Amino acid sequence: MALNSIDRNPNGGRNIKYLNKDFTQFRQNLIEYAKTYFPTTYSDFNEASPGMMFIEMASYIGDVLSYYTDDTLKESLITTAEDRENIIALAEYLGYKPKVTSPAIVKLSVYQTVPKIGTGDEIRPDDRYYLRIPEGMTVTATTEGQSFRSTELVDFASKTDREISIYKTDDAGEPILYLIKKYVNAISGELVSVTHNFGNTPSQFSKIPLVQNNVIDIVDVRDSNGNKWYHVPYLAQEMVFSDYVTSDTTDKDLARFKDDVPSILKTLKTTRRFTTKVNANNTTTLVFGAGNSTSADEQLIPSFKNVGLGLKSSIDNLGASFDPSNFLKTTSYGQAPAGEFTIQYIVGGGVSSNVGVGELVQIDTISFQDDRETFTTEKERRLVQQCKNSVACDNEESGTGGKGADTSDEIKQNALANFGSQNRAVTRKDYQVRALSLPAKYGGIAKAYCAPDGELDNNSPASILADNDSLEEFVGLVEQLKGSDISQQEIKNRVVKYLGSKKKNVNEKNNPFAINLYVLGYNSDKYLQNLNQAIKENLKTYISEYRMLTDGVNILNGFIINIGVEFEIKIYNGYNKRQVLTRVQLEVRNYFNIDKWSFNMPINISEIELLIAGVEGVQSVPKCEIVNKCLGNYSQNSYNIQDATKGKMVYPSLDPSVFEVKFPNKDIRGRVV
Repeated sequence: MALNSIDRNPNGGRNIKYLNKDFTQFRQNLIEYAKTYFPTTYSDFNEASPGMMFIEMASYIGDVLSYYTDDTLKESLITTAEDRENIIALAEYLGYKPKVTSPAIVKLSVYQTVPKIGTGDEIRPDDRYYLRIPEGMTVTATTEGQSFRSTELVDFASKTDREISIYKTDDAGEPILYLIKKYVNAISGELVSVTHNFGNTPSQFSKIPLVQNNVIDIVDVRDSNGNKWYHVPYLAQEMVFSDYVTSDTTDKDLARFKDDVPSILKTLKTTRRFTTKVNANNTTTLVFGAGNSTSADEQLIPSFKNVGLGLKSSIDNLGASFDPSNFLKTTSYGQAPAGEFTIQYIVGGGVSSNVGVGELVQIDTISFQDDRETFTTEKERRLVQQCKNSVACDNEESGTGGKGADTSDEIKQNALANFGSQNRAVTRKDYQVRALSLPAKYGGIAKAYCAPDGELDNNSPASILADNDSLEEFVGLVEQLKGSDISQQEIKNRVVKYLGSKKKNVNEKNNPFAINLYVLGYNSDKYLQNLNQAIKENLKTYISEYRMLTDGVNILNGFIINIGVEFEIKIYNGYNKRQVLTRVQLEVRNYFNIDKWSFNMPINISEIELLIAGVEGVQSVPKCEIVNKCLGNYSQNSYNIQDATKGKMVYPSLDPSVFEVKFPNKDIRGRVV
């Protein structure tokens, strides 16, 4: 027999059906198989026959195996998985950690009184008595008894989000006490502290299970030596954010901004780290690393000449030596713990934590940092104590966001969404959102706009004057020319000459991999202003953890275009002119609320006219104009509104700019005709 005539069919040429899925199909196909291939061997297919018993047993086994095969496939895909443990594991694989509970979040208003200092026109709050309240102040709701905990330092000396008003006056009407108001974020939940002893011998990937099933956040983890351990998303991550109180010791160059920027944000490389794992029963487990030393994780090959050591003589294996893992190996995933650990975490949250307005007025626990000023006299110490006793709080907005643990369906959808975002900054919107999400203690970002380097005209007057030094120099030049007897043409020539001297060299190339992030902030009166260097440094550090490796980020000042609104209205007979005019001014003021405006938003005059016309009593709007306000107490940016107006639209500058009505009471002007 020839070799090629041998039957190589593994089934021996028999017809095997692979589409059977359940007991009935398996049974029927086994009967057909027996009738086809064993017609003379077995023919008794009676239900009670021994042969049918074996056929049905085989069908039973096939049905069970088929079920578990399908179930294994189904449970391996997050969209079809049903077992909660599998869903959680798949979600973490995609980078999403399910929430065991969600706390309510609220912005607390915190108050203190401060005595006056000075006399006459120099009377002001005595800044020596400004208090510092560390995070962790607890407040209890008056109705449901829900506890809230502040998440950041309340520094009354900081000008950010600070309001000052007169609280008490003497018989002559001069202030005696001032009321200082600050805002602080707080979340629902109670602080719990537990200890855990790992023993003297470090063990790899040690765990601490927390018994509560509503752990909101891990506040602090410290070993018996007082060393802080840091929470990371995964153990291979060694860089974490760390903040320091702004002072000469942290950064001497930025210390002058400490009133506006309470904390300096830095990155820290640490081997003391842990991650958390959510369990199917909504409990939380802390997982530590596998290292056995306090040294860094990396094991570097000291010389490239060592690359080939240990290789076989075969030249084919040489390429394996240049694997990057041969140069940089991470083996420990953080330091393994030993000894006694203290863990502080917050439990609570849920729907019941959503409190109403004005319910958070009872302060349960509070502490103070008394390192700002040392008082020696009895009177001073008494005033300090009075300031501490005056601390009060309330919530002007309701607490929202509290809900129970993520359901299985929510975990699936959130995991898919998280995987799509990749927790990194790639698009323009990514950078803008990251900038706006910078925590307030590092400086507030009010507006943000992102553009590739070179997309905008960097030689335009606005761009040239974006730099603070150039702007101050330019303003000084203008002030110098004011009141001089030189001609208008000579003034123009000098301005043109100045701007020309500041232009970029035409040979300078823009970086195609860099982006320009234009930002603006608020001052204490909620007017737009340029950000100081401390905020920019914090923002650059914050962005660095999310940007692409090849992306360069330039933090630049945006441009403020101050405007005014001038309008005329006709009203119907029978209406009070002053009342109608007041209502119109309020509507226009609300329209130009700075919270509603962002970079490069145009002004729709037709929309404003319709808004005015909709006010009760207004018959028509004969006039509605936008005018530029600059110099003096306004922005130094002059803008030709007439040239920028096309039809009924006022378009912004090509340079990233925001329209702002700085003083609504006087810049929104109207009259009845």
